[in-house]
Amino acid sequence: MSEPVLDPGAAQAVVRRILAEREAEGGTPCVLYGEPKDYGDWWVQGYQSRAFVEDGEENAALAGNGPIVVPKDGSEPFALSSALPAAVQMEQLRKARSADSS
Repeated sequence: MSEPVLDPGAAQAVVRRILAEREAEGGTPCVLYGEPKDYGDWWVQGYQSRAFVEDGEENAALAGNGPIVVPKDGSEPFALSSALPAAVQMEQLRKARSADSS
């Protein structure tokens, strides 16, 4: 990939939009958690419930929510599983992508 189309701020805007859509559909209000991490062709952004982050309500903490991956080329974002660390899943994705292109 030549130059990234989406910078970290644009990736965060994409995730905020996804979280707002989920909330509008009756989902838990959520906010970004941490900074987006750069995995080459992708940004990975964590999120957590607003009540946990802003009010410290421990019982409101989300469990089982994987971070959202935002491809830098503008492709469709997707969520990772919460079963493995994001770094492990992103390495698996990178390897699968390399194998597909060879």
